[in-house]
Amino acid sequence: MTHSLEKVHRFYTEDLTVRASYVETTQLCGSVSEIHSSFPIATILLGRLLTGATLLASQLWEGQSLSLRVESNGPIGQLYAESSYEGKVRAYVTHPHLDLPPNSDGHFDLKGAVGGGLLVVNRNVPFQRHPQMGIVPIVCGEISKDLAFYLEQSQQTPSVVSLTVTLDSTGKVIASGGVLLEVIAGAPESIIGELERTTSLAPPLSHMTLDKRTPKEIVSQYTHSTQLKDVDHPYFLSYSCRCSIQRVEHTLSLMGRGTLSEMVLKGEAVQVKCEFCGKQYEVEINQVRQLLNSLEA
Repeated sequence: MTHSLEKVHRFYTEDLTVRASYVETTQLCGSVSEIHSSFPIATILLGRLLTGATLLASQLWEGQSLSLRVESNGPIGQLYAESSYEGKVRAYVTHPHLDLPPNSDGHFDLKGAVGGGLLVVNRNVPFQRHPQMGIVPIVCGEISKDLAFYLEQSQQTPSVVSLTVTLDSTGKVIASGGVLLEVIAGAPESIIGELERTTSLAPPLSHMTLDKRTPKEIVSQYTHSTQLKDVDHPYFLSYSCRCSIQRVEHTLSLMGRGTLSEMVLKGEAVQVKCEFCGKQYEVEINQVRQLLNSLEA
């Protein structure tokens, strides 16, 4: 488990019309990039998705978690990020070494990497057998607008989502963070227009994160002219993978008798790599045979 000193900072406006969150994820996204040895495009996309998941999960309750899955039809493949209310996160990307030519503006071609597809949001609640699922089409491919579109379509919540991941010339994460603003039910419609105005005038989030502005200073650039009140969120972020040899064996057993029989016939230990943390597992052939015998029984 990789710990950081980063945490989500939550606020609400004094007039009770907007709730807001800010999180810096520079350490966390840097760790994720190292774990997956990702190239810049994957680092930026996965960092934004992970930051968005962290912000949304901070609005849940104790013991709950949330996952975001980008089912892309572009060359990046699938992007996945998961966060619990307590700040335990994990993430993976199908093609971490994707490299594309710059787009017409000379920037990383994030839209070209994602293409189209679906954004799948799962909210996991204790004691419920199945997660609460929401699915929306990808409208942008740069994550921020896709999450805002999901909140408006699936939860009927007008929102502002701003996510940033800044890299140096070597591809190392030097600044990463996100802002989430949600209009509280019952707020006057004029608030939406005011947030759109202030958001358009706000300095780039990447600049504010690099400048080490305080969370309240950053959020206040997006909200309308009213005081911000703090809401405590005591949990620090940590990259936490739940893999184990027992989970690996359970996954193998789900592959069915035919696949396990082929493994036994090969007579070789099975090598498995965790897609979240990169840890390598080896399942001896005798254990594979036991798994097969259990299925046949």
